Amino acid sequence: MKIGFNEATALECQGQSLMADLEACEKNGFDYIEIRFDCIKDYLQDHTLEELADWFKNHNLKPWAYNTLIFFNQRDEAGKKEIDEETDFIIQVCKAIGMKMLITVPSFDVKDKTISEIKEEAVARLRYLSDKVGADIKISLEFCGAPNCSINQFGTAYDVVKAVDRENVGVTVDTFHFHEMCSKLEDLEAAEGKKIFAYHLNDCEDLPLGSAGDDKRLWPEEGVVNHAGIAAALKKIGFDGVCTIEEFRPEYYALPHAENVRKAAEVTKAFVHKYFS
Repeated sequence: MKIGFNEATALECQGQSLMADLEACEKNGFDYIEIRFDCIKDYLQDHTLEELADWFKNHNLKPWAYNTLIFFNQRDEAGKKEIDEETDFIIQVCKAIGMKMLITVPSFDVKDKTISEIKEEAVARLRYLSDKVGADIKISLEFCGAPNCSINQFGTAYDVVKAVDRENVGVTVDTFHFHEMCSKLEDLEAAEGKKIFAYHLNDCEDLPLGSAGDDKRLWPEEGVVNHAGIAAALKKIGFDGVCTIEEFRPEYYALPHAENVRKAAEVTKAFVHKYFS
């Protein structure tokens, strides 16, 4: 299994930038990088997509996914226009640098909508976005493990993706989110491996379920997430993609940038060797 680095992991480290992340990831043996929306936009203030494409052509590290197209569902007309404009930008980035996937997260604080209504509308929006990006770009739906997220469990997200029924639409399994809202291993075991597009690795402090914010994430196997169960389920269904570390922890941001990325590579390599070698 290949390993990836999500730029959130070092986002607030002193000296962090897209280029700093690229160089550190290359040095530490990551195969892929998930590029954050804010990092690419900062980069493009002084650089071009052509420059970025050239960098990737001359290095082993490759782009994995654009993270993130936020709040794709339950939007008013102005919100839908924002999503359209952001998606146009993502398509431009993907085509320029050979990136094949965008990750999208659901909206929060949706009031007075039933699960059925949320699912139905999300299916329609994802079909629309699937058509918009075209067959060469994948869309990975990342459910978020928070009580106020409109799609907050794996089972719900997978139901949506199944109903969308498009080759280029799948699910992101983030181990923090999977744990936080009690997603079920049996739902993951019943899924098709080919519909799992992204695998985000992290852990969580031992806090009441549903209460932890992203700042409570930990390096893998330093917390209470059932990594053995999730990894076994992914192996069972034939998942063979990229395992991407994604942290948001202030203590990790306090590390020197080089040390943050080095540690991220170390724990990700150890995790993949333990569960997938």
